[in-house]
Amino acid sequence: MCAGGLIAAGQATRQDKIRLGGLAIAVLILGIGAIALLSQRLLENLQAKTLSDHDFAHIVETHSGIITVDTDGTVFGNGMYDGRFNTDLNSDRNGIIRPYALSLFHPAPRDVLMIGLSSGSWAQVIANNPEVSSLTVVEINRGYLELIATHDDVKSILHNPKVKIIEDDGRRWLGHHPDAHFDAVVSNTTYHFRANATNLLSSEFLDLVKQHLKPGGIFFYNTTSSRRAQRTGCIAFPYGARFLNHMLVSQTPIAWDYARWRRTLETYSIDGKREFASDDVDRARLDELIADYRQDSIAVESCPELLKATADQALVTDDNMGTEWRYFLHME
Repeated sequence: MCAGGLIAAGQATRQDKIRLGGLAIAVLILGIGAIALLSQRLLENLQAKTLSDHDFAHIVETHSGIITVDTDGTVFGNGMYDGRFNTDLNSDRNGIIRPYALSLFHPAPRDVLMIGLSSGSWAQVIANNPEVSSLTVVEINRGYLELIATHDDVKSILHNPKVKIIEDDGRRWLGHHPDAHFDAVVSNTTYHFRANATNLLSSEFLDLVKQHLKPGGIFFYNTTSSRRAQRTGCIAFPYGARFLNHMLVSQTPIAWDYARWRRTLETYSIDGKREFASDDVDRARLDELIADYRQDSIAVESCPELLKATADQALVTDDNMGTEWRYFLHME
């Protein structure tokens, strides 16, 4: 259209104007057709980095970013994996064992703060822990609430009297509420190499969380297997260990109690449905689950062992931005 205007205003002959105008119209028609063709499944193609063969089940766009949900219930935040809609240990496709393990580390996690909501699966599990009295969730993107309301296995958290959901940045909220203290702070933090991930993994942030823990309180957060982030946790707190890809840290000794964990799992119920029934099959499954994690030396690594293994790793600080630059340069 711009070219057509220039052609009309130019000094070319009438015949040249007609020829060039026809060419401009042909390009316009071709462009309109190409846009219609190439814009099909734009977000799906960008995320898959190839031509996707299906549409997303849900797309939510807010000022905080774009949330997409694939047909299998996988959630993506701004194109990066951000969890799945699932609270069932029988089909643990999203590492849901981790929030279920809260009672393994703490005898009475009455008041819990969770930074980040995503699919709401973790919030659903923690809110239904029989020892939990209140769950405060800080989530910056309100779009997740829209998605949660459409999924039967998690939507009840939106009306659970135990749960309070606050729209804010987690670090900012902690800084603005110095008097808020919790038995447990949980953060299923995004990948350590993503932009701004250092805000939730640095030594400075760990010191901030430390100020919000009650006596005996724990901080349980995802390091996405970053050895730098894990070492930083062990340096910031006197007691801790790696559990799967999470760090568990505290200012007091952590009471790992598998018998207590089993008792909690036996009574676990979400929306009136027992996670483990009282029949022999579920009892055997529970026995196997507890035994696996009690004996699995890969799942648990104490801080002394971790510090020895990561002696060559630098700490994550606000100044060095963790791995946000170095990871993609293959420097670590």
